[in-house]
Amino acid sequence: MEYKLGSDEEVRDRYNSHFHQEVLQVLPEVLEKIKSRGRTFIIEEIDLGQVIGKSNCVVTRPNDTIVYAKRPKRWGYTRFVKNRQPEQSSSVAVILKKAEDGDFFIIITAFIGKIAEPEPWDRNATTISREFWNTHALVWGCEEIILGTEISHCPW
Repeated sequence: MEYKLGSDEEVRDRYNSHFHQEVLQVLPEVLEKIKSRGRTFIIEEIDLGQVIGKSNCVVTRPNDTIVYAKRPKRWGYTRFVKNRQPEQSSSVAVILKKAEDGDFFIIITAFIGKIAEPEPWDRNATTISREFWNTHALVWGCEEIILGTEISHCPW
């Protein structure tokens, strides 16, 4: 499926994107609010002003049950919270990259919720990324994991 940015560039999904299907209904509206302004890599959070779904990434609390597990197509462990539910959100986070061989953008990821930092194992991770993932987690059961990879100690 093809889309357009508010600055009129074409946007395409990619075969191996981390595109979350829940945003499909609002994606045309979200992309229309984004202007490229000459950027080749775009990270935007668009607030639509009304609840549009639930975010699987939540701020964790001291009494939460935290585990780590590997997800498909990821190189390292993800932090999960077991005793929580996804939270309502009015925002969509979108990451786009300009195609090297064309005048269009490719969707790297799009999901309901606020922008998250790269996970600590990611090559783009920073000290801020580690701080973010020490206080946030994905809700257990909302993302596919690789069976047998669950651990209870922090791997980073």
